[in-house]
Amino acid sequence: MSRKCASFLFLLSSYACMMVSASSCISTKSVTYFNNLPDSAKIELASLQPPPFMVQANDILDITIGGENEKTVQYINQYFTGGTGGMQVMVDIEGFIELPQVGKFKVAGLSKEAVKDTITNAYNEYLVNPLVNVKFGNFRFSVMGEVKAPGNFDVPAEKVNIFEAVTRAGDLTQYSIRDNVKIIREINGERKIISVNLNDKDILNSPNYYINRYDVIYVEAKSVKLTTENIQRTVTYIGAVSSILAFLIVLLKQ
Repeated sequence: MSRKCASFLFLLSSYACMMVSASSCISTKSVTYFNNLPDSAKIELASLQPPPFMVQANDILDITIGGENEKTVQYINQYFTGGTGGMQVMVDIEGFIELPQVGKFKVAGLSKEAVKDTITNAYNEYLVNPLVNVKFGNFRFSVMGEVKAPGNFDVPAEKVNIFEAVTRAGDLTQYSIRDNVKIIREINGERKIISVNLNDKDILNSPNYYINRYDVIYVEAKSVKLTTENIQRTVTYIGAVSSILAFLIVLLKQ
């Protein structure tokens, strides 16, 4: 191989290495959650309760109806499958549910306690001291964008925080923008976009620490990711060209 060709190949390799090194420079601080926490072995956090969730269309409600009176037991055996007094009902698109005997009534926009009271009052005509329990049967949310495993998630819970949500999606990547994560939220037709900063310790005491049912969490990628991917493709191309040139030089020297 001639000295000029060897120098050319060396310059190509050096350029490729420089580009890879430049693209790999990501600040440690930018990929650390709540990085402004004080340096302490124990940190006290304020008490934080999730917001009261209102019933909305497409919710699945687990409803249990029971009682100690004989009339109540007989009624349950007659109208409820297996005599258990339990059922799952979906809130229709107009916000209504339908229950045996009492019929159809609107629950969208009510809290669980309000739905419980409404059902109890509806069955007072048929049952003696009815015991009613209501809970949400589904908690669905979506995580998309710069995460390791984006998707839709259903969890058997009534309380999910933002970090549990992104963990379900395999966690954020090194290219994720953590200080401007978007939460797209819709409640009974009203939509809004909320921005949260996962680098800031204040998220631990924020009302947005807990997500809502049907939230869509969007994580944007840093521009360095596109640069890195372009450089990686360029480096691959340079490597291929260098190999071909080296092969041709060897052939020409024979």
